[in-house]
Amino acid sequence: MIIQKFKTEEEWITATVDFINKLSAKTIALSGGGTPKPVYKELGKTELSEKAIFFQVDERYVPKDHSDSNHKLITNTLAPKNFHYFDTSLSIEKSLEKYEQELPKNLDLCILGIGPDGHTASLFPNSKATNSEKKVTHTETNQFAIQNRLTLTFPQILASKNILVLLKNKTKTLAELQNPSKSTEEFPALKLLEHSELMVYAV
Repeated sequence: MIIQKFKTEEEWITATVDFINKLSAKTIALSGGGTPKPVYKELGKTELSEKAIFFQVDERYVPKDHSDSNHKLITNTLAPKNFHYFDTSLSIEKSLEKYEQELPKNLDLCILGIGPDGHTASLFPNSKATNSEKKVTHTETNQFAIQNRLTLTFPQILASKNILVLLKNKTKTLAELQNPSKSTEEFPALKLLEHSELMVYAV
């Protein structure tokens, strides 16, 4: 794991966009949430938004025009030309089946965040989904208003050539990654430490 710390959000955004562009990744999986939003806005101004093929890391099972939709967040900020996503107009089963067929064997880059509880993607503590051997799965959480989630699994995430974790104001999360005190069941993001090309950009 390589950790880069930045003093300002502006430095963090610039460095993250530079890192992504220098990778020249052809297939990139994107997480939702507020943390990567400014990064996606800047990335949308680069040629990468037209050249790369983008995928979703996870999605809430809501219509894609819903305010909590990761699809909406990504299309409104990055506006990718080529974007594969969990189709929530289908049943959960059909959506997973369709998306699994669209995924490459190995993503060039997977961009992730980590929640205060240690979840990454929609892989939550003590969830069966964290041990799924499929590429994608459905999970439920009582932690948030939108309970049904569709997500990449750890086998698919760890098969990525590069993983970039973006952290904002997550001092305790960063400390746990550096000196783990919990199990991967309690803090699923610790599974990311198994990856040889794990980058963490924190501000």
